[in-house]
Amino acid sequence: MKKIFVILFLLVFSYAQADDFSDAMVKAKLNFKNAVNKADEKELIKVRGQFERILQLKKDEWLVNYWIAFTDYNLALIHSQKEDKENIKKYTESAFTTLDKVIDKNPNFSDAYVLRLAATFNRWLYEQDKMMDIISASQQAEEMSKSADPNNPRYFLVKGISLYWTPAAFGGGEEKALEQFQKSEEYFKIRKEVNETYPDWGQDQLYGYYALALMKRDKEGDMAKAKEYIDMALAIDPESGFIKSFVEKQYNEKTGK
Repeated sequence: MKKIFVILFLLVFSYAQADDFSDAMVKAKLNFKNAVNKADEKELIKVRGQFERILQLKKDEWLVNYWIAFTDYNLALIHSQKEDKENIKKYTESAFTTLDKVIDKNPNFSDAYVLRLAATFNRWLYEQDKMMDIISASQQAEEMSKSADPNNPRYFLVKGISLYWTPAAFGGGEEKALEQFQKSEEYFKIRKEVNETYPDWGQDQLYGYYALALMKRDKEGDMAKAKEYIDMALAIDPESGFIKSFVEKQYNEKTGK
C-alpha cells in the first residue's frame, strides 16, 4: 500500500511540475512577444531573466535555452538599429554560446540551426574582416537545419530575409527572396508544432517580408498583393511592431498615403 502511495505521489508531482513548466513558458513567451513588438530592451532583459528562472525546474532545459538565445538575438537586433557594434557583438556571441548548449542536448532540433543561421548574419555588422569564416558558418548552419528538418518554414524565412537584404549583384535580390518566402508560406500552412512551448514565430514576419519584396519589385499588381500580405500579418499579430512601424510605413510612403 505504501509503495502504491509513493508511486501515485510521484505521478502527481510529475504532472504538477509539467504544468508549472508549461504555464511559466507560455507566460514568458507572451512577455517576449510583447517586448519584441515594442523593441523594448529593458523588457527583453526581464524576459531573459524569466527564462533563466524556468531553467531551475530542470525540464527541457535545451528548449528554455533556445528561448534565451532567441532573446539575445532580438537584443542584438535592437542594438543594430542604433549601429551599436559592441552590443550587437555581445548579444550575438551570447546567443551562439547558448545555442551550443541547445545543440549539445538536442542535436536534431532544426530551429537551433535556423537561429544560428540568423545570428550568423549579424556578424557582418561587427566583423566584416572575417568574410570567409562567416560564409562557412552560414553554410554549415543551413546544411544542419535542412538535415534536421527540411520542412521547417523558419529556415526558408531566414534564408529569404538574407537574400532580400543581399544586393542582386551578390546573388540576392527580391526575386530570389520571394522564391524562399513562397516555400516558407507553403510549409507554414501545414506546420504543427509539438506543443505551445516550442518555437512558433515567423508567419507574421514572413507576410511582412513578402510585402516588402513585392513593393521592392513593384510589378503590376504587386502593391495590391503587398497590402493583402500586410493585412494577413496584422491578422496574426495586430500589435506587430515590425509590421506597423516598418512595413506599413513603407507601404504608405510608396502609395502616398
